[in-house]
Amino acid sequence: MTAENTSEPHRESPLESPVDSPVDSPVDSPVDSTSEPPPGTSPDPNVNPPHLGLVEPSLADFYDAIRDADREINQATARRADAIYTAQRVLADVGRARAEAAECAGGRRPLWSPEEATKEEFACEVGALLRLPRRTAETLIEASRTLAEDLPATREALTSGSISYRHAQVIMDQAWGIRMGDDPEEAARARAVFEGVLVPAAEVLTVAKLADRARRVRERTHPETITARHQKSVEDRHVVFQALNDGMASLYVTGDAEKVQAAYHRTLDVALTLQGPKETRTLTQIAVDVLTDVLIGGVTPDGLGAGVAAQVNVTVPVLTLLGKSAEPGYLAGYGPIDPDTARRLAAGAPSFTRLLTHPETGVVLSMGRDTYKVPAALKKWLEVRDETCTFPGCRRSAKRSDLDHSVEWQHGGETDAMNLAHLCPYHHAVKSYTRWSPRHLGDGRIEWTSPAGYSYIVEPSADMRPPRKPTPAPKPPTPVVDVWNLEPTPDKTDNPTPF
Repeated sequence: MTAENTSEPHRESPLESPVDSPVDSPVDSPVDSTSEPPPGTSPDPNVNPPHLGLVEPSLADFYDAIRDADREINQATARRADAIYTAQRVLADVGRARAEAAECAGGRRPLWSPEEATKEEFACEVGALLRLPRRTAETLIEASRTLAEDLPATREALTSGSISYRHAQVIMDQAWGIRMGDDPEEAARARAVFEGVLVPAAEVLTVAKLADRARRVRERTHPETITARHQKSVEDRHVVFQALNDGMASLYVTGDAEKVQAAYHRTLDVALTLQGPKETRTLTQIAVDVLTDVLIGGVTPDGLGAGVAAQVNVTVPVLTLLGKSAEPGYLAGYGPIDPDTARRLAAGAPSFTRLLTHPETGVVLSMGRDTYKVPAALKKWLEVRDETCTFPGCRRSAKRSDLDHSVEWQHGGETDAMNLAHLCPYHHAVKSYTRWSPRHLGDGRIEWTSPAGYSYIVEPSADMRPPRKPTPAPKPPTPVVDVWNLEPTPDKTDNPTPF
């Protein structure tokens, strides 16, 4: 270890030269103590102004490119909204024309009127075209209409690129609630005031800050009281499941504030009572365990749910079940799960349905024209194969969907695995009352053709076909001997065997 020699004056390097001295100035002048780095740190040559002035490029060009690209994205979303709104208006005219033609023709009125069928055709077409779920596509269509008809200033800001589509969504989300059924003009004036405050703010605020301000501005400008609005909002209560990575998921509950808050505090109160010196779980972990235990096996205060437990399908490969493979299991509605969890669920947990994948399931996959009713074993087989509604983009659980004959029974369709598929009630009606049509491809895949002529192929969630047996390699062909062109056999006497 070398001690520092304090008798020697500190010499500065060329990179430590003062700003007002030339670069090639002598290096033997002492350094001012005020310019020395803090104790324990080494001088950083990259922070010296003269050095940076020599090598640093102009960053403004890079930042301008980022800003311009973002502006182009914003303008593109405005063009998309305009295109959707234009198509929506054209299809509305088509629907009205179809309705007038149907009325003139007379006959039995279908469940969906021509206007409704055309509207749903358009929503499904946009969803499939942009790979969006039904609700997201409907929201995008309504947002495009809102920008065109209700929020002109927001539309103009988006078209110019000065705000992003996410900012516009915040404004629209709050503006949708400013409606008066009996007085649309008053609601329009309130939205104009609301928009006049928020659009300038959207050009300088982040999305989160804009959302906070939008809620407060909406409360001041809304023509209805919060009591009246709450009564309407209660009808929109819902629960959302979201799959996450690494075998995890989230459950979102939207409902009355006092009930959701009470459920939250009740969960924490119960979790607190379970804490103790020997408890290794954190309070948050205990709260999650309490909530899931109650939801899966609990009973409501009025007794509803007694004896009813949640059921989940888990598909376990045979070798994984036997502990001879690390192939993951598959939890219906979620995706892959680790082998240990799959084995534990298959071991006999009463709230789970066990399904073993095997090359030969023994399930009868076709009843032909013998019966319209689908046997229970075939229902379960199809539920595992499809897992969800088989319309493009739909994620409705097969348990809550209809088992539909793709070719209608009355039109000669068979009760066959390759003619049966799950459709949620909505998309079942879409198939029945619009021009969307499915076609089975014979391997579990279904090809949907839209009214516009686009094709979309839906893959099965699970490949339920037995594995193909390997085809033995063909035997080499037996050589054909041409007896008329044989080479002469050598005479053995020409090469006598030596003694």
